[in-house]
Amino acid sequence: MEKIILILICLLFLTSCKKEKAIELQDFNFNDKASAYFSDKDKYKTYDNYYQIKSEVIGVDTISDGAFIGSEKPVRIEYRQEIFSYEDVLARFDDFDFNAVNFATTPDGKMMVFNAVAGKISLEETKKFVELLDEKYGKSKVSRETFIKPYDIYTWRLGDRIIKYCIVGDDGSHTMKIEAGQTHASQNGGEKKSQIKAFLYIIKNEYASQVIGKMHSGDLLYCK
Repeated sequence: MEKIILILICLLFLTSCKKEKAIELQDFNFNDKASAYFSDKDKYKTYDNYYQIKSEVIGVDTISDGAFIGSEKPVRIEYRQEIFSYEDVLARFDDFDFNAVNFATTPDGKMMVFNAVAGKISLEETKKFVELLDEKYGKSKVSRETFIKPYDIYTWRLGDRIIKYCIVGDDGSHTMKIEAGQTHASQNGGEKKSQIKAFLYIIKNEYASQVIGKMHSGDLLYCK
């Protein structure tokens, strides 16, 4: 009996530790720097500007105000996921888990927007998440945007931040995801299945005009 109790205590401890490693989003702190999520020890030795958090690979890119006309003036730094695993929990809002993260900072490292991605989610779960935020922050404003196909955006405007939740259909062809136990061959082959992805954006108010509708790559482009 004592052995069983000890095993249960160990399991609870391990579960607690796992939850602590996820980034908590309910009271997201904009004062956190990129170094709060990864450090030089997470950097790829063979590739510049790439980091790894659990199974997620993040690429770092400096965006200029005239990226298409030759301007060299940087306006933000984007940290974008390139590969992630459905098995990982990188961030959490209440009891809702997210598999990958992206974010953008000012050139001097101030957080502008933080994004968490639920790579595989049901419509029922998205409905429950919207209901949770409606209860916490008041009724959301609903809008519709289009990238390849239409998608819905739920928006909450708070004192120091804007929260956006986007529900997007995806055929799985745009980004490689790693399933636990798959071989390299099975990661890239096989039939692509339709699914729903959800994107949560937490935007600092003072930077809203600089990021909403202004980011055009990766998961950040759905922030409209």
